[in-house]
Amino acid sequence: MINFAFCYEHDDTLDFVKNEVLTCLRQREVEISVICCHNAHELQQHIRYNCPDILFCDLEQDDQLLRSTIMNAKRSNNRLISVITRSSGSAQCMEDALLAPLYIMPDKSRRHLWRYAALAYESVLDEPDSFTYYIRPGYIRTPVNEIRYFASEARRTHIVSADCRDTFYQKLDVVENRLRQKNCRFLRIHKSYLVNASFIAGYSRDYVLLTTGERLRISKYEYYKMLSDQLKNLKNTKLRHRPVYSEW
Repeated sequence: MINFAFCYEHDDTLDFVKNEVLTCLRQREVEISVICCHNAHELQQHIRYNCPDILFCDLEQDDQLLRSTIMNAKRSNNRLISVITRSSGSAQCMEDALLAPLYIMPDKSRRHLWRYAALAYESVLDEPDSFTYYIRPGYIRTPVNEIRYFASEARRTHIVSADCRDTFYQKLDVVENRLRQKNCRFLRIHKSYLVNASFIAGYSRDYVLLTTGERLRISKYEYYKMLSDQLKNLKNTKLRHRPVYSEW
């Protein structure tokens, strides 16, 4: 059971956010436990007995008490994911890095609440060595080291591995950000391709050659240069079980 907490000062906001998130997850046949509170003091009380896995709240730059409470929650549950909204005039705080993984929601519209509820839930389901995505009627978890590449098409992303070629609804930029939190190397070679470095056998200015024999196009020089630099760095780090790359 995944624990959600909602912390909003006003009852109408609290009820709206909670109900939209619950509706989103019920449509995916997901059951969650819910904690509701209005301020940092109430949240702190709940954390003592039932620390959440996912927290939705408003976080202003000067709300140090709430920020401190979230940090205390992370000490109890280091995988805590926070989904926050800020007023448009609030600047990003350097302390936000301590709250990672942190998702900043542009507003509390239904569209964004559903998107970030699903994203946070999938991220919590992830293990360090797996990637989780939703295809009706349920969630699928795939070992990261078996994924060859991701390819995007509008808002849909295709995941390609030895055992699956599935399509799920999530932008490739979001997939890339999730993978950065893991101990794995996926490299961007195109606005539509994200490739597992372990499957790269070689590369040229225009293409990446995979160990499976597939060729994926490199769209522009900036991607080629970034790929070349990243692969050289991987060689120099003497990673365990690292692949051998070559340029042809």
